[in-house]
Amino acid sequence: MGIREMKAVPVGSTSGDQKPKSSHVAGFGETASENHVPALNPERPPMMPGNVRAGQVIGLVEITGGLGSVIDASRLADEFGADLTTLLPILDAAEILGLVKADKGDVSLTDFGLKFQKASKYKVKLLKDALSKIEPFKTALELASNKKNISVQKVAEDLKRRGITWHHKDEINEFMIQTLLIHWAIYAELLTYNGKTGKFQKI
Repeated sequence: MGIREMKAVPVGSTSGDQKPKSSHVAGFGETASENHVPALNPERPPMMPGNVRAGQVIGLVEITGGLGSVIDASRLADEFGADLTTLLPILDAAEILGLVKADKGDVSLTDFGLKFQKASKYKVKLLKDALSKIEPFKTALELASNKKNISVQKVAEDLKRRGITWHHKDEINEFMIQTLLIHWAIYAELLTYNGKTGKFQKI
């Protein structure tokens, strides 16, 4: 089965009650769940795939750079130790962060991706600018600029008013947004998090 025929599913997803949303990854043309695909509406920022973590993106960049200039996605999936359906949301995240480009099934590092690969430490900090343009980080930073402390509920409500959600159930959607903020924005030093109050604050 070719990569254009593969149907992408969320990383680690076991639930069948996610609303499908159609989108397109450059060179793939997959239809995937909303947990997988960043928003492509030109009037709003892209969305970080809900279950992708920084370590997965770092691993993808390291492997891609180590294999050569242009890598077939199927081979990349094999080297990554995952099938294409698992690889695709990670590839989506790397692409919207400007680290890789995918064209007709071929994947390569961008100039920024090469710089990112060569960085010996604090890699996630290099993504500050890119993350600040991606949801939910963009909205969280905007809200945190206006208020000293913000809750994930406030971020989720603001995003939902603009039609941006990761899951149709509010509780799950809020959990996914909180997890994204903790796993990305904290390590990138965009926000701090107080576990006692459950509030985020801009650095």
